[in-house]
Amino acid sequence: MKKSDLSILIGEIRKTSMQLKKMNQKYINFTEKRNVFPDNFDLIVLAEIITDYYTCLETTFLRISKAFENNLEKYRWHANLLERMVVEIPGVRKALLTDRTYDLLKEIMRFRHFKRYYFELDYDKDRIDFLEKKYKEVVPLVLQELDLYITFLQELIN
Repeated sequence: MKKSDLSILIGEIRKTSMQLKKMNQKYINFTEKRNVFPDNFDLIVLAEIITDYYTCLETTFLRISKAFENNLEKYRWHANLLERMVVEIPGVRKALLTDRTYDLLKEIMRFRHFKRYYFELDYDKDRIDFLEKKYKEVVPLVLQELDLYITFLQELIN
C-alpha cells in the first residue's frame, strides 16, 4: 500500500473521530434535557442517535477493510465487517478493536438491523436502556482504539 493511501486513511479516521465526538455531544445535550421518565419520543431519539453513531463508525470500518483486504461475505457483510475489525492480519495490519469493544458494538449493530425492519414507533424502554448503557461504555473505547490505529498507520508510513 502506498504511503499516500495510508495518509488518506489516517485523515478519514481522524474525520470520523471528530464526527463521533460531535455525535456524542448531541447525545449528551439531549440526555441533559430529556424527561426523567423518558416518553416514547425520547426513546426514538436515543435509538436514532445510537444507530447513527454506529453507522458513522461502520463507514470507517469499511474504509479500513477496503484498504487492507476488501473480502467481505456478500450476505452478512455488516456482521462480517465488524468481525474483521477484531482480527489481526499478520504482516498486513493489526486489529482495530478489542474484544470488549467488539461485543459492545455488536449489540448496537444488532439493534440497528432490527430498527431498520421495525416499523412500529413504540420502543421498549428496557431495550433502549440496555443499548444506552452499551453506548456509554463503548464511546471512550472507540475513540481510544481509533487513536491507537492512527498511530499504527503512522508507523507503517515511517
